[in-house]
Amino acid sequence: MFSSKIVYGSFFLLSLSGCASVECVKKTTEEVLPGTSTALVGLYIDRNGYPQASVETVVVAPGQRIIFVGPEKFDIIFKNEKSPVEQFKLSARDGVLILDIPRDVFAQEDKDDRTNIGKDEISYKYGIKANGKETDPEIKVRPR
Repeated sequence: MFSSKIVYGSFFLLSLSGCASVECVKKTTEEVLPGTSTALVGLYIDRNGYPQASVETVVVAPGQRIIFVGPEKFDIIFKNEKSPVEQFKLSARDGVLILDIPRDVFAQEDKDDRTNIGKDEISYKYGIKANGKETDPEIKVRPR
């Protein structure tokens, strides 16, 4: 498990190595890698010192995971009192943060907010906090 984190982390850090000095072109959305249940999101600090994600929106299904790879220290902070997990703030360890989306995320959301019943997508606004600054991308959970 640890070795896969290093491989994913190395891949993204190498691919984003130029982002610190120039503006990277962001993809609009990212989904899980083919043949896996994992989506990768690279994080970098732009030339103005703000943390940025390599994608504007990441789309996953219940039971899948998102691996965030970036600066040594960063936090993911869920907004609007809405999170796919129990915590609203998650902190990276050694530049890697793994977010496992619960298999019963739709049932949890239906229980917490009755207006969600029957919806085919859940959106989570979150912030990336690093370098003393914060930005706000989005996670979408859709059934498989």
